[in-house]
Amino acid sequence: MTDNLPQDQRDVAEDHVVGQDKQGNELTHSALAERLMQVEAHRIQQSITEDNDYTVLAGLLETGFRGYHKFSAGELWSEWTDVEDRWISLLEDSELPWGIHNEDPLALKKETV
Repeated sequence: MTDNLPQDQRDVAEDHVVGQDKQGNELTHSALAERLMQVEAHRIQQSITEDNDYTVLAGLLETGFRGYHKFSAGELWSEWTDVEDRWISLLEDSELPWGIHNEDPLALKKETV
């Protein structure tokens, strides 16, 4: 049987800090991947519910998707710089599709308060 699973390109540990967001929070590979998944899931949900447009979802199913947890640190950071403001907006408007990941620095800050 042919192995056609997308190749894992992650080049650092999941708990490796990839960079800082605009609020000064250190973002690990895992936290970035989770934040990116939230933005993408919201985009898919919005395109379907508001526009009855399945193009984004169909594109992912047609071409496949490696998954953010399998991205290299550089790939994640590049994606993040494109959507950071959108993620913050979704957070502030309580529109994230699910809660902040328990390893996200914002979730960790809530635990210490």
